[in-house]
Amino acid sequence: MARQISFDVSAGVNELITHISGFREGSEPFLNQQKHLFDQLKKSDTMYFLNKREVDQSIAGMAEKFNFHGFMAQAKALQEAYDEYVKDDLPKSASLNRLNIVKLLLCLSERPTSKFLEDPDQFEVIQEEDEEDINWGEYLKEGIEEWKPNFDESTDCSSNSSVTDGVNDVTDALDKNSTQGVLIHSSESDVIMNLRANREELLNTIQHTWYNQSRFHDTPFSERREANIGIIWENHLEKQAMGLIMVPKSSVFSEYKVIREILWQLWHPHTSAVFELDGNNIKARNDITISSTRSMTLESFLNNEFIPHIELLEFFRDFSKTLDVHSDDFIVMVPQTYRSYSNALQNIISPIYISLSELEDKIREQETTYTLLNLSKDLRMILNPLYLLRKIQNQVVIDFRTHSNLTSTVTLLVRLHSSLQFAESKLDQDLRVSLYIESLYHYLTLIDSWLIKNDLMDYTSEFVIDNKNKTIMPSEDETDCSICDGDICQLNFELREEIDNTFKEDGVIAIIRETVLQIGRNLHLLRLLGKLSLLQDQKETIYEEFVRKTLTELRLFFGVDVNDLIIDGNESDIDMENVKYKCPVVCTEECKTTTEMDKLENLVDTTDGFLMLAFEDYFIEKPIKQEKTKLSLFEKISKITTTFFPVSNFFENILSGILKEKFTVSGLMVKNMFIEQYLLEKQFQFLRHIFLFYDNMIFPFYRRLFEKIDSSDKNWANDIWLTSHLHDIVSDAYPEFHDRCTVQVGETWRTCADSLAACDVIDLQYEIQWPSNIVISGPQMALYRDVFHFVLRIKWGLYTLNRLSFTDLEPKKKPYHKTKPTTHKTTVMKLKFLKFALINLLNSIQHYIFAFVFMICLQKFELDFEKANDLSSIMESHFKFINNIHAMTMEVRKCGKKEPAFENVMHSIKILKNMWKNIENATPDRLQEYYEMYETSYRTINPIICPVYLYDY
Repeated sequence: MARQISFDVSAGVNELITHISGFREGSEPFLNQQKHLFDQLKKSDTMYFLNKREVDQSIAGMAEKFNFHGFMAQAKALQEAYDEYVKDDLPKSASLNRLNIVKLLLCLSERPTSKFLEDPDQFEVIQEEDEEDINWGEYLKEGIEEWKPNFDESTDCSSNSSVTDGVNDVTDALDKNSTQGVLIHSSESDVIMNLRANREELLNTIQHTWYNQSRFHDTPFSERREANIGIIWENHLEKQAMGLIMVPKSSVFSEYKVIREILWQLWHPHTSAVFELDGNNIKARNDITISSTRSMTLESFLNNEFIPHIELLEFFRDFSKTLDVHSDDFIVMVPQTYRSYSNALQNIISPIYISLSELEDKIREQETTYTLLNLSKDLRMILNPLYLLRKIQNQVVIDFRTHSNLTSTVTLLVRLHSSLQFAESKLDQDLRVSLYIESLYHYLTLIDSWLIKNDLMDYTSEFVIDNKNKTIMPSEDETDCSICDGDICQLNFELREEIDNTFKEDGVIAIIRETVLQIGRNLHLLRLLGKLSLLQDQKETIYEEFVRKTLTELRLFFGVDVNDLIIDGNESDIDMENVKYKCPVVCTEECKTTTEMDKLENLVDTTDGFLMLAFEDYFIEKPIKQEKTKLSLFEKISKITTTFFPVSNFFENILSGILKEKFTVSGLMVKNMFIEQYLLEKQFQFLRHIFLFYDNMIFPFYRRLFEKIDSSDKNWANDIWLTSHLHDIVSDAYPEFHDRCTVQVGETWRTCADSLAACDVIDLQYEIQWPSNIVISGPQMALYRDVFHFVLRIKWGLYTLNRLSFTDLEPKKKPYHKTKPTTHKTTVMKLKFLKFALINLLNSIQHYIFAFVFMICLQKFELDFEKANDLSSIMESHFKFINNIHAMTMEVRKCGKKEPAFENVMHSIKILKNMWKNIENATPDRLQEYYEMYETSYRTINPIICPVYLYDY
């Protein structure tokens, strides 16, 4: 999709075209360039997702075109200019900016080779003559006589020539490799030197052997035997071997050097004099020792005591490296919550590195005796939190490279939250609490961005709510429900169900999945309708408020004052009454002797306000600023807590309170908007009157319909007449909705065999406009129509049975018969009995539907709707209402194992009507058959409409 160009960008583009091309703004060439540039900017791949390889290929392609057309100089100049402008050693931000500029220039360029071919003279490269480099040294010495010292012939100093000659003689002697003595000429006297003997003497000096020996020996200062046990032991081994075997000798270092190397290894493992890096594993060398310890003992001590510390710090560094951004694709692969967790780790680990630096400073000062045993004790104390962190991480972190981002993130948050109840110590609980709070940063930031800015950009797919928002806000003159289907509107934001069911029960995750989702839908709807005006001023984000309220709750629980926490402080203002000036503003006691600066005319005038303010740093002795350290979250929590604190529902209550305080009013606004502006309650009443026969308002409609059908009127299926008749009935009560309700008759109405079949082709359609169709969706309207058809069949049955007159069976003007057959009386009696039985059954069904099902569901719906305070609860209340009604009515309609009992009742009414009109069809067998059908239906339906409960006995 093309991108829209903002006003600022378009103005900048116009200015750029005018500056580069010189075209007057508004001219035809200017407009052509503007159109071309806008078309390029609107494409997604013009200024976005840029990489250096693409630009390199574009420049190389353009240079190749120049070469092809014979412009070799221009091709070379273009490539050299590009290489000079976009260097390889530029920072990433500067390189990206320059690549964007080159890309823009490429977009602006139009057929450069054609322009060159049209007028090549204008683009001729003129070779400029190289300027001669000026030798400024010679230039400045021009006209100055060269200084030549006059040596006295009797002086002892040797001349330059004599020194040069001596060096040449030595060089010649070395080249000849002679074994004889060489005569060296000098200004003093001739000296015979044996170069081979001198070389051997040089090789035997300490300067040579110290650099080339295989071991290093550091003799300790102490003469005590205990301080030299390592050296004594090696001498003992050499004495025992008596030269018969080669005994490997160990390098003896000072204990200070070993301590320093251990500290250096804590920052980064590397091969050194004391340690050896084998692949990714660090180990102590077996050929080194200190004078007071044997090499094997020192190696074991280093491996067991200090290597775990080095590996521990390297473990956290490696974990942080796995989350580093190596490419644009890698940004999406790594869950942002893991980066929040890593940031929490760094906030805890950074002070530890500071402590290690302070420890190294203390050791480097060498003011006290410090040994490896002291270092071991101090490191255990400093690194103790890291061992707890390693244990926590092994419990809560899974590899995001083998699991989905959603699973990895939810697992981390849920395990951290649940592990708070199993902390082993105060320090353990403080670490887990700080890790959990800071790990929630990305989730709470997403929630804040969604609710406040309507921007849920979960590009790493790790949030439990998925954004499927494709709804377009309809214009004022487009209110048809097709603009925004109800299902799409309510499912813009869906829950991701790919997580474990046990994780869904976590308190905080449950709040996000339920409360946050409801609030998000409320605010989304209010924004679509342009009704949102309550979230303009937010002083702090949800995460900041969450952290602040967490610390506040902890302070209240432990009774800690707010002032006990160290926060960033500003430098206090200078007290101008007791200000101290520096010399030479006034003469201080430090001036022991009279100087030129103490004279009155040299002193500074302190009454000059501008002068004193401008040179305040030079004239006034300011107090040293005591910078207060800003504590990390872990340090704040550690200062507040003194022991364990109850974590059950601790964070759930804080998060629920924040959401309730900030966003509860949004749900009430949605409900009030639906009721006041879109008349939702009145629409519910309208649906009940039309589809559920509430108060029998549409009695004239269906009564007139039955009469038309029974009269065999050919015009009974006229949609226009039926719709007009329905409008006449409800227009006075519902002037806002009646015109959206229509009656449609199916195309099969001509082939209907009877009036009951004709009733089935009657369909009521009601158009739900947006946004009411969010609450009253299309599937729910289908349920309304099902209930309508069921109740309409009941009304037809009662209408048909009540229309069966006794005079049809026994007319007043009886025909003359000598004797009336007994069978006729029996048939009439059975027909009457079946009629009253069917009427009684239908009345019972109707009473059950209207007096029980409709009323109990309506009471429950009115109560739920009254309690509803947001979009989700309003939708849920109506959904339960129509679904419960449909389920209970369909239970009556579809009851029966083999054949539905209600359908048998309807069939019996049709046959009874036929036999009533034509009594000769009422044979004893048929009467017996349908009477048994009635009894079977009655036994099936009666337990449903007249249930027997235990308290009835």
